[in-house]
Amino acid sequence: MTTESNHPLPIHATVGIWLALTYTIIVDQTRTLGRRLADESGVEDSPSKLLYLAVAVAIAIAAGLFIIDVFNDARDGVPDPVAPAP
Repeated sequence: MTTESNHPLPIHATVGIWLALTYTIIVDQTRTLGRRLADESGVEDSPSKLLYLAVAVAIAIAAGLFIIDVFNDARDGVPDPVAPAP
């Protein structure tokens, strides 16, 4: 009794080929993703610019509050005007 297979390769060889192809594709896609993530062309220093801008805004707000506080202290120190006597 002989058993013939319609497949040109045994099933374990076919599975091995599919596993090898899948592994190769996954490794290739991972390397491509790594190269894309490592590529910094076109990337500006935007995060540092935003940090500098945030610090500048905080300083401007602090300066404004200081000036308002100084103005209010000076206003409180000025006596009320007195009408001249007739």
